[in-house]
Amino acid sequence: MRYLPTPRDLKEAVRCVIESNSADGYVPSRFIQATGDGTAPDLLAICSRLINKGETLQYLDSALKRISTLLTLEDLVSWHGAEWGFDNATIDIARNRSVYFDKVAGRNRYGVSEDRLRPSKPYSNQSTS
Repeated sequence: MRYLPTPRDLKEAVRCVIESNSADGYVPSRFIQATGDGTAPDLLAICSRLINKGETLQYLDSALKRISTLLTLEDLVSWHGAEWGFDNATIDIARNRSVYFDKVAGRNRYGVSEDRLRPSKPYSNQSTS
């Protein structure tokens, strides 16, 4: 199991996905094109559509069956989505898809230590007093 990267913003998250997958031998061409390699001016809207579209699940499912270590945007959005402006419904979908991707891969692909990272605010179990 690998540690989940901790990108500062959505642009960096997109780059993390591209770089990690490329290092694993999978170049996510559709993702690169859709996001403008992380530079698209409407990156939040594009990424939200990618997460919410059922068709993208098919491509990721197929890729994860070949390379079980792939990092997905959903993995990162499930932890940082609120900070980057994603709505709760999209964060829920990202979280559910991330769990599904772990099942497809046959293992937990990424881990997070409590001292390194906290989940997105809507899912945090800590009080905000």
